[in-house]
This record gives sequence, structure tokens and C-alpha cells, in this order.
Amino acid sequence: MISLNREAMKIVHKILEAPDALGVRITKLPNGTTVIDMGVDAPGGWLAGKYYTLISLGGLGDISYENFQVGKYVLPAVRVMADLPLEACIGSQIAGWRVEKRANAPIGAGPARALNRDNPDKYFKIYPYSDQNDEGVIAFQTAEPIGVDTANTIASSCQILAENLYILIASNTSLVTAIQVAARIIEQSLHRLEEEGFNVACVQQAQGFCVIPPLTNDDMTAFGRINDALLYGGTSTLYVESSDEVIEKVIDRVVSTASPTYGRLFADIYEEAGCDFYNTPLELNSPAVVQINNLTTGRTFRAGKIDIAVLERSFFGSNQSK
Repeated sequence: MISLNREAMKIVHKILEAPDALGVRITKLPNGTTVIDMGVDAPGGWLAGKYYTLISLGGLGDISYENFQVGKYVLPAVRVMADLPLEACIGSQIAGWRVEKRANAPIGAGPARALNRDNPDKYFKIYPYSDQNDEGVIAFQTAEPIGVDTANTIASSCQILAENLYILIASNTSLVTAIQVAARIIEQSLHRLEEEGFNVACVQQAQGFCVIPPLTNDDMTAFGRINDALLYGGTSTLYVESSDEVIEKVIDRVVSTASPTYGRLFADIYEEAGCDFYNTPLELNSPAVVQINNLTTGRTFRAGKIDIAVLERSFFGSNQSK
């Protein structure tokens, strides 16, 4: 069986061998846990963003960078490919481990989720994967420092030594976070399909394409933009073995145009939800476009649209949320 943590650790070791070249900072906590700063006090960069993303995918995907036209601006975009999308996205990439129970605490993503023996998160009910490895790696989208108590809790839950735990961190305002969030386009599509009753076990391969937004030092504006990128500028293509009738029943419900809040900036909705991501409308956490190629019949289905007008307002408009 594939070990997500073993595959991800191959990339972690590349980072540990060349932190300065990648723009990352390596520190050790008193308990021996390694913290890899990829976008908090460290600048990070394009290769660091690729490595962070591949680690969050459990080492099972690939990404590349392309161009994306938004009005008069040419922005970068990420293309993510996954041959094992359930393992890579649901078993690893999705942020599901609430290590700390306090409000607005950062949520863990990455392959260490699959080592959690104390309280596996709800997404493993979708895909019941469990890893076994003596090293683990977890990623937090946060500007907060990760302390010894949190590291000890993670290591204990994963049944590994604290010195064998590796923690990636990057803030909302960093380039690394802008990249890795855009690369969640497949993951976002899979969990929305499952929430609408589609059996995601029939998904064989997947690829996605999403704009990377302009950066800003304002945390709320950055958080809004990275989510608007998925909602209004992300396309996923899934290759499934299913029936056309099942696909037709669900596809129009899993894209952002199905949300009653469609067209609004995510930052505004997030603030109204008390700055709690889990209080935002379910339908809002959807990609802009979903395409499904049914391998059984050869037909392809598509729903949603890329909304350049909303992207322009989010990325460049004078009335952006602060």
C-alpha cells in the first residue's frame, strides 16, 4: 500500500537540503519537531510553493505554472494533475484536522492526517485510508507560530516520535499559500461532489487549473482573493466511471454558480460568518467550473463558468474588502 507520508517525506528532504535556495527557514522545537517556514517570516517562492503543494498532496501529484488572462492583466495560474485523486486530495490535501479546539485555530492539512489514530477527521469517512509510517508531515495555512504543545499533540495522535514530525507553515499573504490554495481545485470539486451524494470512489484521474491571485500584505484581503480564485477562476476535470444520469443529476449543483451568494466577494461573506470558514455557505465552497468525462460512455459534461468580472473586482477593484 502507498504511504502518503513516505512519499511526501521524499520532498521534505529536498527542502531540508537547500532551504536558502528555496527561501525557506528551518527551525527545531525543543521537542525535536522540525518547523519549515515557507511563507511567514521566510519569503518562500515558486519552487517552495510547488514543494508545499506536492507535500500536501502526499507526494502523489504534479503541478506546473501557466498564464491566466484577467482583463488587461496576465496572471500566473497553477495546473495540478493527480492519478490517484482520492489518496492525494481526500487522504492528504484537504484541511481537516482541527488540532486545537479554540476558535479560528489553524486547521491541519497533508499526509499526517492519515496517521491520526486518536480522532481521524470526517473526510476519512469518504475515503477510508489509513497510513503507517514512522515519520509524518502536516501543513498549516497560518501566520501563527506552532508551539511544542501542538506538535506533541500531533505526534502523539500519529503515534510517532516528536522528532520525526515535520510541520510546514505559510501565511495567507504569502506566495506559497496563493499557489497551494489554487492547487486545491481538484480537492474542492471532490468534496462538493461527495456532499451532493456523488460516489467519488468512481473518480479515476483528475486535473485542475486555477488562477493565482495578486499578493497583498493585508491578511483579510489575501484570504478573500485566494478563495475567490477557486470560486470564480478555477476549473477541474474529473475522469470517472459512472452513468450519465448520475452525472447529470449532480453536476449543476457542485459549482459556485449554484450558491445563492454567487457574485459576492468571499471576504465579505467570511466576515459575515464571524470569520469562521465552516460557517460560510456550503455551496460557496465550490469551484467555478467542473468538467466530468465519463469513461463508461465517453461523454463529457460541464457546468459553471469563469467569472472574469468578479475576479477583476476581487483582485484589482477599488472597493475590495480590507
